Amino acid sequence: MTESKGRVERVAIDGDVTLGGLFPVTRIDCSTIDIQRGIQRVEAMIFSLAEANKDSKLLRYGRHKIRLGGLLLDTCSREATALEQALEFVKSSLSSEYDIGLTCSAQGGTLASGSKEIGQNRILGVVGGAYSQVSIQVANLLRMFALPQISYASTSSALSDKTRFGLFARTVPPDTEQARALADIVAHFNWTFVSTVFSKGDYGEGGIQSFEAEAEKRGVCTAERLLVGSEPSARELDGIVQRLLDQPRARVVVLFTRQDHTELFLDAVSRANVSAGRFVWLSADGWGKSYRPVANNSRAADGAVTLEVAASELPGFNQYFASLRPNQPRQIHSADGTKSNMYSNRFFDRFWEQNFNCVLSRTHQSLVSPKRQQKSCGENLRIDIKQFKQESKVQFVYDAVLTFVHGLDKVMKRVCSPQDPSADTKTSGAFDRCVRNITEFSGKQLYEILIGPENVFVNSAVSGHPVYAAVGEWRKDSSGTGKLSWFDEASTIRWPTGASNSVPKSRCSEDCRPGQRRLYSAEVFNKALLDVARALGSREEKGFQRDSKIVSSTDGNHRSRGCCWSCTDCLPHQRLVAGGDACEDCPTGQGPDASAGRTRCLPLRITHIRWTSWYAIVPCSLSSAGICATLFVVVTFIKFNETPVVKASGRELSYALLIGCLLCYLTSFLLLAKPSPAVCALQRCGVGLGFAVIYAALLTKTNRIARIFEAARRTARRPSFISPRSQLLITAGLISVQLASTLLWLVVDPPATRVLQPHRLAAVLVCRVERQAFIASLLYNACLIIVCTYFAVRTRRIPENFNESKFIGFTMYTTCVIWLAFVPLYFGTESSVEMQVCTLCVSISLSATVALICLFAPKLYIIFWQPEKNVRKLTVHSNHYRRNASSSGSFAMQNPIADASTNQHRQQRRLSQDSEVVQNRIGSPQQKQQQIMKRRLRLLKPPLSLPVSHDVVNGLALENAGTPSEDVCIDAKPEDSVEEVRQPDTVTAKPVPL
Repeated sequence: MTESKGRVERVAIDGDVTLGGLFPVTRIDCSTIDIQRGIQRVEAMIFSLAEANKDSKLLRYGRHKIRLGGLLLDTCSREATALEQALEFVKSSLSSEYDIGLTCSAQGGTLASGSKEIGQNRILGVVGGAYSQVSIQVANLLRMFALPQISYASTSSALSDKTRFGLFARTVPPDTEQARALADIVAHFNWTFVSTVFSKGDYGEGGIQSFEAEAEKRGVCTAERLLVGSEPSARELDGIVQRLLDQPRARVVVLFTRQDHTELFLDAVSRANVSAGRFVWLSADGWGKSYRPVANNSRAADGAVTLEVAASELPGFNQYFASLRPNQPRQIHSADGTKSNMYSNRFFDRFWEQNFNCVLSRTHQSLVSPKRQQKSCGENLRIDIKQFKQESKVQFVYDAVLTFVHGLDKVMKRVCSPQDPSADTKTSGAFDRCVRNITEFSGKQLYEILIGPENVFVNSAVSGHPVYAAVGEWRKDSSGTGKLSWFDEASTIRWPTGASNSVPKSRCSEDCRPGQRRLYSAEVFNKALLDVARALGSREEKGFQRDSKIVSSTDGNHRSRGCCWSCTDCLPHQRLVAGGDACEDCPTGQGPDASAGRTRCLPLRITHIRWTSWYAIVPCSLSSAGICATLFVVVTFIKFNETPVVKASGRELSYALLIGCLLCYLTSFLLLAKPSPAVCALQRCGVGLGFAVIYAALLTKTNRIARIFEAARRTARRPSFISPRSQLLITAGLISVQLASTLLWLVVDPPATRVLQPHRLAAVLVCRVERQAFIASLLYNACLIIVCTYFAVRTRRIPENFNESKFIGFTMYTTCVIWLAFVPLYFGTESSVEMQVCTLCVSISLSATVALICLFAPKLYIIFWQPEKNVRKLTVHSNHYRRNASSSGSFAMQNPIADASTNQHRQQRRLSQDSEVVQNRIGSPQQKQQQIMKRRLRLLKPPLSLPVSHDVVNGLALENAGTPSEDVCIDAKPEDSVEEVRQPDTVTAKPVPL
């Protein structure tokens, strides 16, 4: 029978034992039938009761079989209505002692006791409710009357608290498992920035709280967290949609909403005319694969990914439902041939009118609007089984009913045993323990210990009709961890963008490039403050560092600060750590591995200067050109070795200079070679030796010139150590000092190599040379340069024809400039080994080149382009080397050649002067006369080429008795060349008449 109580209706089926049922048959207005969730679940419980009564093995003891009845009530999807309806279940349980109303008979059977009035039988237990908030309210009430409750759809994790809900069980997994499944899906698609929308109550709030906890473990952040009220208005929902639109980077929206709230929310999305693909909906089982939310919003819901608790279709239910007709009385048949009283399902009649949009006859009240009451329901209307879709919770309603049946069956067989046939079932805990110990029914697990898989569905609109396709599953295994698997992801998921293989992005910030770390908003703020603090001074900087943790902890929305960042480059020698959140210095001698995204460090590759680099090509080119030029000069001097120009240049020291230049040029190749102990030893010798040879020879030459002219000013005696042999010995002595110091250096500090890191990412193989030792090795050559420059300055005013002294001066001045530039360049390029070595090579080559050009280019010019000047030189006599009092102590050389035809008076004065000088110097009259005669002949005739080998000693030109010394001469012009006149070693003066 069907009864009405006000606007709330019920289905009552009589039996020996009664099961209560709570279902959201109608929507919140208690009038509109929920075509899927409401009516199918009611019929599923009726179908389950009929199946249990038909089973001859269940609820049978001896000849008797217990018949199950039911009392099915509508909750109107509201907690208050559900609580009011639950009071009907406790009216017959007001006694102080729990009794299911059955006793064991002496004949081995069972008989029902108590009143036979429908609704007054003892309630065995309650199946329901659907919404978690409803189940929580009902469970709190039923617990006081020790009535067990099994829900077929409530998933709130709060119901897992057995201290509060000890008599509550469910046939679906809790929200904690759904939350883990949703978090795994979000992490699978790399969605790290999502928004959440949830219903008010334990289902929505508890579910979204579990999801956020699981999402945080997977590095997912929440952009917006939006609550839907119990009875939301259109304005409230429109505001929620607008807030979602204000987060353009959070495209994925996770829904933990009730079905009716989901429908209203999608209506608001449709009103906002949101562009296709703007949102990707990810919903819990509140949406599932229901058609109600998307019936009028298929475009807004296109591409949604939803979860549904896995359940197979209940066998036989589709045919049963399709066979039902309205306005027909029903009966439940038992296995023993008995039948229940006639009953009717008023809910089904109302469903029929609403589904077919017609009016049934003999109904108390039609649900169809008066404007549309044009037709009555015909007799030929049928439910098309081909288009019928079984609701997802039908299986779980059947499981809940069968759980009670199996529990009662175990109690009866255990208590009414043949050994104690007089025992009764008045035990408050026996039935409850049996119900909660039933773990197997319909091939699935009942409690949270082992939960069935969650099916993942994708909704898409095909020809305007919503279609759900199963694309994967999430299953909790025995270890307690969940596993997400996809059936055929690429071909079955059609995203709202229209591209099946293009997964939408939902991220606050894009990944940083390799070598960049994430800089979160708090760090950006702290970094800016630190820069300001540093500008203010060290005191403010220390205060900022002390309080920086407080600044970081106040960083805005805690749900999104870990997903929104900017990218900043790590230093070149750093690697990424902490998943890209920080940079860390690589150990010394190691650098980041670019092939691994700079997440690890590898030993640096040891390098040295390559011959193919410009740092080697330039010095090698200069050195090669210098070597060729030096060899050319050597060959030229050897070829023209007996010519006056070569002889006058001082052949011995000239060859020493050329050897020094050659050593300097060769040193560049040693400096550029791959370092090894042998190469390092040669480098130490080569750098100092080449310079020592050049500047020792130049110092010897300038010192000789200075001594000769200084001696000529003071005395007539020939200066000592001016012979070629003496000059070579002096030069060798100066060079030996450099060699001795270098050998001592090699003994004290043996040559070796080391790996130098001019910066953190470079490892260069170099010779191990301390800076102090290198500077000390060049100090001796610097001293030679300084002394040589000093003598070049002293001899700058010697006679004009002594032009070699002038060229030596040019050489030394230029060398000083090169060395002054070299020192800061060399020590200022320590950060680049290549640049430092290149600077050293170029400086050495330039020093040698300056000496080569300034000293030998003029002689080569005469040899090749003015050969007429390559003749014997005129000797300068001391009577032309006078002290000039008016020149502040400087000396001047006067030209000894006069033109007799144009300056006769001047010649006569000089003859008189010469006569006086000779008369004073030579004692005998014969010597005086002979000297005067020679003087006259020399002045009256064209200039003669006097002997090359001589000493200038106070006006006398004296022949050397032994090996001729180096010539001290002036350049002779071609017209001055005459036949050479030699003087004997002993000059006899004879009077010569004037």
